[in-house]
Amino acid sequence: MSFLIYIERIYLKSNSLISDLVSLSDHSINTIVDEVMICLRCLSYEHFPTFLATLGNIAASSIPWTRSLTGNKLTLGVIHQKRREILLEMTKILNTICYPAFEDICVHIEMHKEKNMSTFFQSMCGGQETSNYVAAATSNVHEGQHVWAEDRTVFLKFSKGYPISEAEVHAYFTWRYGDIVEAIHMGGVGGKDQAMYASMVLRSAANIPDIVNDGVGKTKFTINGKHFWARRFIPNHRIR
Repeated sequence: MSFLIYIERIYLKSNSLISDLVSLSDHSINTIVDEVMICLRCLSYEHFPTFLATLGNIAASSIPWTRSLTGNKLTLGVIHQKRREILLEMTKILNTICYPAFEDICVHIEMHKEKNMSTFFQSMCGGQETSNYVAAATSNVHEGQHVWAEDRTVFLKFSKGYPISEAEVHAYFTWRYGDIVEAIHMGGVGGKDQAMYASMVLRSAANIPDIVNDGVGKTKFTINGKHFWARRFIPNHRIR
């Protein structure tokens, strides 16, 4: 993904490459993926002749889709020549676009699953409220105004090897900012592994700038000597 965004930024006049790819057939997408993988392999080799020797297929070295897309400006030779520059740009794209996007997609899926489960139990129980999440989704921030939970959510990213519990998160933010937390959804847990992230739904979107500097970027916090980072939750449908 980061390589495609790099091509879009450097060689294309529009920023619709990714959305255009979605409309293609599975066969076309698979062909493009294979070509991108060849380009990534090229970037992984220090010596270009060594890389070419691994292809074993002369046709594979032509990368026709990439060359056509960039007006023949980007060939495997050029990719290897600009190797350091491309890898640097891809790293920036990974950190600023790809990682946040995929993290938020994971949180969005978990929140959606929990909302669907709540709806199921409501239908089984005659419409009774069974989950704090449903209430969180449409609670009042100002009189007569409804704000969706995703607009009142802060994404928390924990450090591997430094487990932080839901109770610790709730106690910390309540102690520091008062009764602002409506719900906390821990995520990324597998077996005995720690939670790697969490989505924290606030009672009011107005509290977000108190936690995240100016409502943007990342803010570092420490709970019991364990570091973690907070930023505004960005729903996947708003990314890019």
